[in-house]
Amino acid sequence: ISEMHVVKKSGHGIGALAIITIDNPMCAVTGHRICNDCMKACIYQKQDPVNIPEIETRVLTDVLNLPWGVEIYDLLIRWNPLRQTQYTPKPYNNSKIAVMGMGPAGFTLAHHLLMEGCAVVGFDGLKIEPLPENLISNPIYDFNSIIESLDDRIIAGFGGVAEYGITVRWDKNFLKLIYISLMRRQHFQLFGNVRFGGTITVENAWELGFDHVAITVGAGLPRELNIPNSLAPGMRQANDFLMALQLTGSAKKSSITNLQVQLPSIIVGGGLTGIDTATEVQAYYITQVEKIHQRYHILKSYSGEETLRAQFDTHSLLILDEFLLHADKIIAERERAKKENRKPQLNKLIREWGGVTVAYRKSIQESPAYQRNHEEVIKALEEGIYYAEGLEPASVVLDEYGATNALVCRWRIQDESGHWIYSTEEQMLPAKSLFIATGAKPNIAYEFEHRGTFVRNNDAYQSYDLSNQETPNTGHVKIDNCGIFTSYHQDYHRVSFLGDTHSIFHGSVVKAIASAKRGYPKIMEVLKSGSGSDYASFSHNIKLQLSATVMSVVRHTNNIIELIVHAPLAAKQFQPGQFYRLQNYETTAEIIDDTKLQTEAISALGIFNAEKSDQLSFMIYESGSSTKLISRLTAGESIALMGPTGAKTVVPTEKQSILIVGNVMALIYLLSVGSALKAAGHTIYFIANLKSSEHIAMDRIKQISDHISFCDTSNKIIDEMQKINLKEIKTISVIGSSSILKTIQHARSTTLCELINPETKFTASVYGSMQCMLKGVCAQCLQWQIDPVTGKRTKAVYACSWQHQPMELVDINNIDERLGQNRTQEILTNLWVQYLLENGNGV
Repeated sequence: ISEMHVVKKSGHGIGALAIITIDNPMCAVTGHRICNDCMKACIYQKQDPVNIPEIETRVLTDVLNLPWGVEIYDLLIRWNPLRQTQYTPKPYNNSKIAVMGMGPAGFTLAHHLLMEGCAVVGFDGLKIEPLPENLISNPIYDFNSIIESLDDRIIAGFGGVAEYGITVRWDKNFLKLIYISLMRRQHFQLFGNVRFGGTITVENAWELGFDHVAITVGAGLPRELNIPNSLAPGMRQANDFLMALQLTGSAKKSSITNLQVQLPSIIVGGGLTGIDTATEVQAYYITQVEKIHQRYHILKSYSGEETLRAQFDTHSLLILDEFLLHADKIIAERERAKKENRKPQLNKLIREWGGVTVAYRKSIQESPAYQRNHEEVIKALEEGIYYAEGLEPASVVLDEYGATNALVCRWRIQDESGHWIYSTEEQMLPAKSLFIATGAKPNIAYEFEHRGTFVRNNDAYQSYDLSNQETPNTGHVKIDNCGIFTSYHQDYHRVSFLGDTHSIFHGSVVKAIASAKRGYPKIMEVLKSGSGSDYASFSHNIKLQLSATVMSVVRHTNNIIELIVHAPLAAKQFQPGQFYRLQNYETTAEIIDDTKLQTEAISALGIFNAEKSDQLSFMIYESGSSTKLISRLTAGESIALMGPTGAKTVVPTEKQSILIVGNVMALIYLLSVGSALKAAGHTIYFIANLKSSEHIAMDRIKQISDHISFCDTSNKIIDEMQKINLKEIKTISVIGSSSILKTIQHARSTTLCELINPETKFTASVYGSMQCMLKGVCAQCLQWQIDPVTGKRTKAVYACSWQHQPMELVDINNIDERLGQNRTQEILTNLWVQYLLENGNGV
């Protein structure tokens, strides 16, 4: 660091950057507004420490702004004679490494392994947008030519938590430098939409030709706040908000992503995620109401105000009118500011409407955010964020519509010794939106799904050294005996884990990057000589297996289409009852009147094609704006298909009678699981509440069902169930809306009580809102379960991990509550997309 300062001060900017990249080739993703460990470690604590991270970033940007600056940086991280090791890339050694997760640990590890001569394939569960080919093939003269406005940039998805977890306090154009550098390497490939544990498992990684698997999937499993009325409409996890904001681009004026936020807002938690969420909520609220205002008034002119307002329910109208009122005041303030030649005082308006508050159970000085990066706390306060200390959430107060209205907190105070104790007082904070940012844990979802693969140590994987001996799971990042391997040891294959997945390196971007630097030499030690297979054929096969291409779009009814996708590995891994995440790509999305028709993430049950095992079918019920856009996909178009995910339907080993009952979703579920159930010799009964127009795929339905019955209203479902011998039925799967679930749940203990075998197992669909569908990352899918005897809520589970649950455990009301999070926006967006498709000019 001192040498870097001296060289920079002497005017040798490139030399200073060369010194930085000796130990930190990934300096583009560290530095200012990311890392300040060195400032915290400064021994001169009675004076302001030198802001080394900001200086490091300045050294980098000074070089980037030179002619060919991007190329100079890219050269120095691959060729640097000042380094004792890795001064140039080594020749290809035939070893092939799968890096599962392309966050800071993953892309840093990929860089180091490539330098060591390995072939690396980076995988990520997020949708990763392709880079323009000219950025990979051609040198870049001017850094400014690749810079995008942070408000309008295409959200690449590359970078994991650096992409969706860090807000715009950091310039994400720096991520593009790493992305470009890696994509230029001869032996590197990158694939998004790959879920570790679903699309690729440890075992089929070896089948694909890999010699080692590195797990860098980051942190996950944010938990619910277990207080009365938790997860009511208006309450969500901070991860859910940030991912929707940063990955689906809801803040863009061109976006149709729905992310509804009201004021006042409260963020619970004292970490950097909480601070980031607070500042982003404040900024997003302005964008949100202005976008709603613009679209509302265009639609009002088109269809008339009375017709438009008739589409909204009473509660949604109240919210809409509040948004419109606030937008009018924002517009008026902007006009006043323009006349008075000053900046608009929008934060003042935000505060008038209740503002954004961070509530923490201790003091601000004791908060993880302050201790890790006090600058961010200072900047948040400068932007008008409120900070409430010593508050422990106790309950959520609901309004007359069952939505979040206030947060009741127990007031904590410090005693004479400085310990925090509960007082007898409570504080009620108004809150129409609540965001929970109380931390996450290492992501070990793979072990929950494939039990017995890895040894666990509480909530983390147990670490092992080169000789397969256990090592400590806690300690400083510079601990000598730091194991990076899991317990997995089959033949010569080992599996390592790094970054936020590792409890020692958990918690920050720079720790994740450090884990890769410390870990790659150990990975190189355990690698045997590679398989020796031709790299060209290996890379071609990987690309073929992981492609997802639209084969056809077939319309069955006016609101049901069938999408057929060629996706070899995704189809091979499918198990009956599992589902997939579908999206189109932003780079190829159609634009109509400045609105980009990029879909939100859509969950769709997979239907296996026995005749074409490399294809999957999806029946899409067009219930909202995103599902309606699937019909606009064309044959040959690449699609973002992630999965399989969710729990597979267990096919009983002993022959039995099975009833599948519900609405159109039950029909789709039957197509997903019916063939497997039939092949196992089971008798299948199918009862569905369907309109005559929804009687689709009847040839397939008849082939896999032994008894079929339809009714045109949900009330008649019970009548149809009474017509069959329910005593013979061993399993009843109820698939559909919450109203159907409630109808059958009620009849189970009344009308059908004497007709049903007491040992019959009931399962129910829990089709709530979902976003990432990666089993415990964003937590949008959290759904409450209840005690079947008392009816009291017990725990919240990730519905994307367990989408068909024992019916008696399902809190059916909570399904509707979770689906209602964005109702006002969803109604308006649906009308907006319909208007665009009927009247807009496309690009």
